[in-house]
Amino acid sequence: MMEENVLVASAKEGDSDAFDLLATRYQGFLSSYISSLSVLPSEREDLMQEALIGLLRAVRSYDAEKAGFSTYVSACVKNSVISYLRRYGRQSIALPMDDVSSASGDYDTNTPELQFIDLETTAQLQQKVFSVLSPYETQVFEMYLAETPYALIAKRLNKNEKSIDNAIQRIKSKLKRLV
Repeated sequence: MMEENVLVASAKEGDSDAFDLLATRYQGFLSSYISSLSVLPSEREDLMQEALIGLLRAVRSYDAEKAGFSTYVSACVKNSVISYLRRYGRQSIALPMDDVSSASGDYDTNTPELQFIDLETTAQLQQKVFSVLSPYETQVFEMYLAETPYALIAKRLNKNEKSIDNAIQRIKSKLKRLV
């Protein structure tokens, strides 16, 4: 079994097999965390995708000198899921009490180095994501990432909300295949 720090370093360098192995190792944690939230079963798949994005962010910005990887992953995943829920109007979501207090974590993610790494990682991730999207899906996804409501996206693109929802579902499916 490959040592976790070696896997993280490989995944950080872009080794998708290493990331897949990490995702498999953390699948139990991700699933149990999502299951601990008071959300509809239909929302769990979206939350699992958001948790995987949190795992990817953790891999890309991890610094072994500041915290253990599992601690850092836990904070990143929880922050990612909580941010997602808040972003889409779910502030009243029932979170396990320890997650509310630990969501900010003890890990300082506001250092200039980590902010630079996060920007660089985000750019790489965006390039990979946008390479699999159609021009229409790219427009929808950019507005979706900017937290633009479906109705406004539909109005701006002169489409109906169902078309926007369908595009977002296709985007999520494509993102799932990337991860």
